[in-house]
Amino acid sequence: MTAPTILVTGAFGLLGPYLTDAAGSVGAVVASGRSDGVACDLTQAGEVRRLLDHAQPDIILHAAALTDVDACERDPARADQLNRGIVANVVAEITRETMFVLFSTDQVYPDSVGPHAVGTEDPVNAYGRSKLAGEGAARSHGRSLVLRTNLFGPSQTRGRESLSDFVARRLSSSEGADLFVDVLFSPLHMATLAALALEVAAMGLTGVFNAGSREGMSKYDFGIAVADQLNLPTSEARPARSDDLPARAPRPHDLRLDVGTFEASLGRVMPTLLDEVQKL
Repeated sequence: MTAPTILVTGAFGLLGPYLTDAAGSVGAVVASGRSDGVACDLTQAGEVRRLLDHAQPDIILHAAALTDVDACERDPARADQLNRGIVANVVAEITRETMFVLFSTDQVYPDSVGPHAVGTEDPVNAYGRSKLAGEGAARSHGRSLVLRTNLFGPSQTRGRESLSDFVARRLSSSEGADLFVDVLFSPLHMATLAALALEVAAMGLTGVFNAGSREGMSKYDFGIAVADQLNLPTSEARPARSDDLPARAPRPHDLRLDVGTFEASLGRVMPTLLDEVQKL
């Protein structure tokens, strides 16, 4: 069987390097960013067409997005362009046989008690609304897979920092870290997410799934777990409440994901969040 050609968009963001590494063990990789790799401005239909003509991908891992929640709230039109519009541009140009994998977000869910299941969407901010609209654009393509997720792990991209990077940097200095006790989540290590994305794409899995860890925790408890894993002092990990931050876009307090349907499709259970932290 011929190895697939895999196009990674947003290849030079936070998740992108993990996707290109994982894809390289499966097939030929075309890495694309706005100004890096095979450069492409995905907001321009002509550039998208040229990229796809060049790459001729069997699988597209679409990680290009505007993920800054507050920036999306300040400029919803730009959020829509970068989180829905570019998805629509890509799926309009691909063949029916192309597998399209969209990385979405836990922010599509409401500010209610989780874990949240697919079918209960009600985003409270512009970022979540724009990503949910992007999911709709992706689902207009028959062979599409949407993975709703949250992520962490060592950044391989200059100028980008994950939550675990933030915790490690702040607790290894004298600054300390304010970590939310009132926000729960269930992210995956980026290496785990990248490997899973390639696995389910090869399976031909389609639809919308929650791709998260099996048991979540508060961001404060996550920070303590990261510190313990990296042998960092925890004395400067300060409990904080997200609602005390002024001028911040609204966010759900419980972002935990119900991964039961995804586990059924995989035929195995997802790792716990503590399992994932131990990969640091």
